[in-house]
Amino acid sequence: MTIRSSQAAIDLIVMEEVTSEKLYNLKYQHPEWPGGASGVTIGIGYDCGYSTPTIIQGDWGNKLPATMVAALEAVAGIHGSAAASHAHELRGVVTVPWAVAMAVFIGRDMPKWETTVTKALPNTDRLAPDSFGALVSLAYNRGASFSAAGERYREMRAIRDHLANEQFAEIPDDIRSMKRLWPNVVGLRNRRDHEAILFEKGLAA
Repeated sequence: MTIRSSQAAIDLIVMEEVTSEKLYNLKYQHPEWPGGASGVTIGIGYDCGYSTPTIIQGDWGNKLPATMVAALEAVAGIHGSAAASHAHELRGVVTVPWAVAMAVFIGRDMPKWETTVTKALPNTDRLAPDSFGALVSLAYNRGASFSAAGERYREMRAIRDHLANEQFAEIPDDIRSMKRLWPNVVGLRNRRDHEAILFEKGLAA
């Protein structure tokens, strides 16, 4: 499957999830629990808590030893604080080399999330690869919650509506406005800025 997102968008997601190959090798080769509602997370932000054993088998079955894949299947669907102890237990069991992490990210995660975003939002075919990729990064982090109810998802719904009305220039402000949700989380606030800038780059192109 051809990836529609730009290389800049792919690089942005990798940077936001694991920073760099060097830091990945130091810190992220083993399962982590990022906190909050996350599950046991491996590779480039691959969250087993929001997956199923079947999907994990399909994504990792031909990339990791069977014992590691079975251990990951066992934590499918577990998220929140319950995932913390599982991540700790699996640190000595599962190792995901950088090349394997990137192979699953490019070959499985990106196509899946691009399809999810395309289904969730209208007029994505009108967007440049930078702009489309910025929305894929957003969904990779927040889920495809563009129709979710409640104040927390106000800007996600606004993005959907602005796309429907072909008001593409409004979307960077929607992305930046989300920073209200994380007043003290520098990483997420920066990520929203980076996504907004990348979306604007696509508009300019």
